[in-house]
Amino acid sequence: MSVLTVGSYEKVLIGKKPKTEKRGTMAKNEVYSFQVAYMFEWHFSDIEVRIESPIKDFITYRQVEYVNALTPNFTRGDDYAISDKPFMCPDVLRPCKNGRVIARHGMYNTLWFTVKGDVPVGKHKIKIGFFIEGKEWGSTVYSLEVLDIELSHNHLTYTNWFHYDSIANYYNVPVFSKRYNEIMDKYIECAVNHGVNMLLIPMFTPPLDTRIGRERLTVQLIDVYQNKGEYSFDFTRLIDFMRRVESLGIKYFEMSHLFTQWGAHHAPKIMGVKDGKRVRLFGWETDGNGEEYKEFLSRLLPELSRALKAEGLFERCRFHISDEPNEKCLDNYKSAKEIFKKYLPDGIITDALSHYDFYSQGLVDRAICATDASKPFLENNVPDLWVYYCCAQSQANYSNRFMAFPGMRNRVIGMQMYLNNVKGFLHWGYNFYNCVLSDWPIDPYVTNDGCGGYQSGDPFVVYPGDGEPYDSVRHENFYDGLQDYRLFMALEEKVGRAKAEALLLENGFEKDFVTYPHGAKELLSIREKAQRMLLETK
Repeated sequence: MSVLTVGSYEKVLIGKKPKTEKRGTMAKNEVYSFQVAYMFEWHFSDIEVRIESPIKDFITYRQVEYVNALTPNFTRGDDYAISDKPFMCPDVLRPCKNGRVIARHGMYNTLWFTVKGDVPVGKHKIKIGFFIEGKEWGSTVYSLEVLDIELSHNHLTYTNWFHYDSIANYYNVPVFSKRYNEIMDKYIECAVNHGVNMLLIPMFTPPLDTRIGRERLTVQLIDVYQNKGEYSFDFTRLIDFMRRVESLGIKYFEMSHLFTQWGAHHAPKIMGVKDGKRVRLFGWETDGNGEEYKEFLSRLLPELSRALKAEGLFERCRFHISDEPNEKCLDNYKSAKEIFKKYLPDGIITDALSHYDFYSQGLVDRAICATDASKPFLENNVPDLWVYYCCAQSQANYSNRFMAFPGMRNRVIGMQMYLNNVKGFLHWGYNFYNCVLSDWPIDPYVTNDGCGGYQSGDPFVVYPGDGEPYDSVRHENFYDGLQDYRLFMALEEKVGRAKAEALLLENGFEKDFVTYPHGAKELLSIREKAQRMLLETK
């Protein structure tokens, strides 16, 4: 039997011996991960794993499972990618039943170890042994030093869009039913445990990634009534929902888009009771800048504002007009923004966009720019800048969470966001279990690329488990990046921003999203230098 300890940033590929990592360091309040790769000559399905360590009570482990990455990257010839051809990717982190693990013969199998909790400061040996019928077949030792330092609190606002229809479709439960809410809560808790503190709130069914003329399953929290042409609203379910997710750790509320994606041309799907019958009041057939929808918003927005303010929630809300507007719809977006500001003047508009004109002309209050379109935003020192990436940011060197990208290429976004003084991050795919444009639901264990519409891994970072989400390697790698951000914030608080930035600038980074050292060794060295600098301030 062969047993190796491996870094969390390494993807253990079939047919390749992984690089070993035998030691690591962590802050007292950090969540630390490493892997153990093991190979048997035969198949076994009932292997007992034993941990011997003074900190074993703080350690858990999960089995790493493989999925097909059929659409690795839209950019060919990227030398900082694992492959530009389909391959089997280690990604699913499946809980081990009764603590037992499996071994497929003739290949390295992998366990993902997590160290979390009030771990004592000091150097600790962690021995992992593999037993079959009481006999030890192999073992390895990982050395972990817990440093007497702490990461700063989470300064970053982070949202990863929650797709409510995916929960209902996959688990076959009615939207917002008791069982639905039980499952949803576990998904939200998982997101919060990975740094998410803002949640997309479905006032109406979010008009996102939907083919023109088609609908996604209704997920609407505002009850709308129209009687003899007059509108009235009940915000009870909306407020109850916001309080529910707040209790799970959500601090900020991202109110769903009031106009359709890519240009604000239409209204979202809005259901209501009209003269006693439940009908669709607005949708693709509705002109977003038409008088009918303007009249609706003139009634909705002031009442929504009053309801949120009465509950003390308004200040933590952000509002969307349209996702990813382009330069061709500048005038249309401007008209939609004017409608919004007329009836909700103190509502903060924030949208994901790639064109600086939308910000320079005052059409958004808070810009969320694509990483590959960030140059003018950075050059003009846009305050409270957020960034995002999706399938479009696949060019050489850009960080992303695709399956085909090394773990460090995913993780480096944390240091980049710190260096560029970014205040928030958005991603569209926490759990999008649909084909591209939501033509039909998919099985995420089989399809992870939106049926070829996205790169593998772009649509989601968690898998549907037994009434709960299963994490992915990519989800953990991204969270490590968020912890790197917090490490540099802690360093800034001790030595000042200039010295914290200098550590990155003197070691291969530049103030952009493309220039940084590619090697895991180099990035870990920077992290350890930051840790040492923090220790020296004590």
